[in-house]
Amino acid sequence: MGIDFTVAIRVYNSAQRLPGVLDRLLQQIDTEGIAWEVLIIDNNSQDNTPQIAADYAKRWQPSIPFRYIIEPRQGRSFARERAIREAASDLVGFLDDDNLPSETWVAAAFRFGQAHPHAGAYGGNVYPLLEGEPPADFDQVKHLLAISDRGPNPYLYTRAAGQVPIGPGCVFRKRAWQAAVPTHRRLQGVDDPRKVRVSGAEDVEALYYILSSGWEIWHNPEIEIWHQIPPRRLERDYLLRMARNSGLAAHAWRIAKLKPWQRPFMPLLVPFYLLLSGSRVGLLYLKHRQNFATNLAVACLFESRMGNFLSPFLTPPPISYEETAPFEPIVAPVR
Repeated sequence: MGIDFTVAIRVYNSAQRLPGVLDRLLQQIDTEGIAWEVLIIDNNSQDNTPQIAADYAKRWQPSIPFRYIIEPRQGRSFARERAIREAASDLVGFLDDDNLPSETWVAAAFRFGQAHPHAGAYGGNVYPLLEGEPPADFDQVKHLLAISDRGPNPYLYTRAAGQVPIGPGCVFRKRAWQAAVPTHRRLQGVDDPRKVRVSGAEDVEALYYILSSGWEIWHNPEIEIWHQIPPRRLERDYLLRMARNSGLAAHAWRIAKLKPWQRPFMPLLVPFYLLLSGSRVGLLYLKHRQNFATNLAVACLFESRMGNFLSPFLTPPPISYEETAPFEPIVAPVR
């Protein structure tokens, strides 16, 4: 029997968080008639994440395949690429270890894909599950933590609007990814705080490539995710760093938004982007420089615009996500 839907969970030192995600998957309802699997991509964990997964595999539903694979190349994009290659289905729903899906997430994600065969990807609403006291300006900066409620009605994203879904819980069509997302991309993202490289922006880069290739991208409100936010992610320094990182992703996103024939001309557009983003930085600084210390939303906006200005200079060169060696599962299917 073939697989209809793959749940791909990227984990990294997730011994404390993975049980919450797997418990939610055990509670899925309305999945009768859907052949789905769980695929865990371990992005180099150094804790006992493999043992946690093995414990769950022993009591997993026999009808739902449960696989655990190590991706030794550090970075979210390497894990995503590995998940796409390994997925047994055409529809691949991405979760991270801090994403808690609703009990109908699998059913809603699969059925929407069936009903929209031209959808290359689609996402839904992502709500905060805060583990600490939010800052006063939280509503204005929550997008930096991949939190967004985009309404109760489905709609089609357009290139003109320049917007794509929030990453948590997003579903990609494998055929669309393999046809539209290049194997050499710029955004990697790693978990080591000393090496953060626009972490969290990699999914958006892939979505822009899919959108610019002609595939449809949708908002599906029936896809609901609760994003766990620990106290450290609510701290001012962390939010400022994420704002700068989101700005630094701008150049890679601009390239992904272009049609393939337009991308070679990007160097000619860089001076225009520098002039535009530089003027925005200057105007914001002149208007709000005295508020940076007291107004978190303004400080984050400044960091984002500064990152945007610097992005043509600091964006990494394209990184190869091609499989350079036949990585076998270090932890074979745990059942």
